[in-house]
Amino acid sequence: MKGNQVWALIMLCVIGIQHNYSQNTSTFSLQQSIDYALQNNVNALNAQKDIEKSRHIVNENIGLGLPQISGNAQYNYNIESPVFVFPNVMGPNPNPNEFIAINAAPLNNLSMSAVASMLIVNGQYFFGIQAAKTYLEMTRNQKTKTSIEIKEQIIKSYYLVLIAEESSRVLDSSLKIINKTVYETGELWKEGLIEELDYEQMQLMQLSTQNAYDQVMQSRELALLSLKFQMGYPLGNPIQLSDNLDGLLTSSQFEGLAFSLSDSIDVRSNIDYTLISQKLKLNKQQYKLQMSTFFPSLSTFLQVGGNFFNNERWLFLGDGTTSTLNGVIWGLNLQVPVFSSWSRMSKLKQAKVEIHKTQNQQRYVEQGLVLQYRNSKTQVIDNYKRYLTSKKSYELAEKIRRVNTIKYREGLISSLNLSQAEQQYFEHQQKYFQAIFDLLNAKIQLDKSMNKF
Repeated sequence: MKGNQVWALIMLCVIGIQHNYSQNTSTFSLQQSIDYALQNNVNALNAQKDIEKSRHIVNENIGLGLPQISGNAQYNYNIESPVFVFPNVMGPNPNPNEFIAINAAPLNNLSMSAVASMLIVNGQYFFGIQAAKTYLEMTRNQKTKTSIEIKEQIIKSYYLVLIAEESSRVLDSSLKIINKTVYETGELWKEGLIEELDYEQMQLMQLSTQNAYDQVMQSRELALLSLKFQMGYPLGNPIQLSDNLDGLLTSSQFEGLAFSLSDSIDVRSNIDYTLISQKLKLNKQQYKLQMSTFFPSLSTFLQVGGNFFNNERWLFLGDGTTSTLNGVIWGLNLQVPVFSSWSRMSKLKQAKVEIHKTQNQQRYVEQGLVLQYRNSKTQVIDNYKRYLTSKKSYELAEKIRRVNTIKYREGLISSLNLSQAEQQYFEHQQKYFQAIFDLLNAKIQLDKSMNKF
């Protein structure tokens, strides 16, 4: 009875573990993986923070030209009050040789003032706001570029996992066939019907295939960890992929792709060209900003001040507190730059040099994008042809291995012939999967150059 209770408890635990596993395992398609990464990848999150920071920079620059109010308060407690000394010439008994000391300050003195100021005309202010807004636009486009890079990383990692899974499935199937063949060969060797060398040859092939399978499984785990990392998904949580290689290859429609591609593209819609164009725009605004330092600046201000004082022990605690208004002042402040020992002119020339550098870089980016498109186009076409050849070779190698396996069991070929056929099958299998990855990767680069991300 106790034994049955123990087994029941164990089964409940197993069921509970399986239930929790199924709850924690998430399934992602390729598009779902991309969407998840755009919300959780560290670079995507930081790119959004950069946009927030840029907005605050714009508000900071706008605020510089709006009214500014500052206040000041100073309290003095005169432990020993300073005095003014005068000769006694005005008293009831004037005597020039005598002196009269008069306190120069009360015991308590509180001075307060407030100043309100605002820019009226200032070129640096207006050009500074324009530059800050352009920087905000660049930050937003930089986030777009970051999203494109994240998509590229996710797609590549997703493909690697699928290829590793398909490769492991094929190797697992091969390993089962080889294990069966090794067992049958071992039985024949025990009966003395074949030589020991044939049995050892089959064992060697078994070990080689098992090693290849273990390596592929390890590669799959690493690729899966890389995918989780790029997605911002918890590395310890299980994950499953819902897409498969056949579906991705079909959806890409490679057959008609070569005939639909044009010889050239308009690079102005590419994010890299957009960013370099905005950088050039920012450089020109920086030049105008530096030019504005040669112009006068006009601002206005209003100042109000007052004093509170008495000779009591504490301020405001006696009846003798007196207050005075120091005045209300309104004024204008005009600043006219006259001579800076060529410092401003040197900064202006530096800004002009930066414009020329960015213009050169813009032409370089434009030519590079055209070259990248043509190279990606050629790579897709060439890799598609290599994929078709590798697929055909892989199918032939699989057929040869299957036929040789039957021949070996019938005693028509040696174990060496079977081992060679198995090795040939394995090599063409690896070439086939590599061709798939190269083709899909070339398609990624093509889509990226065509701004389809």
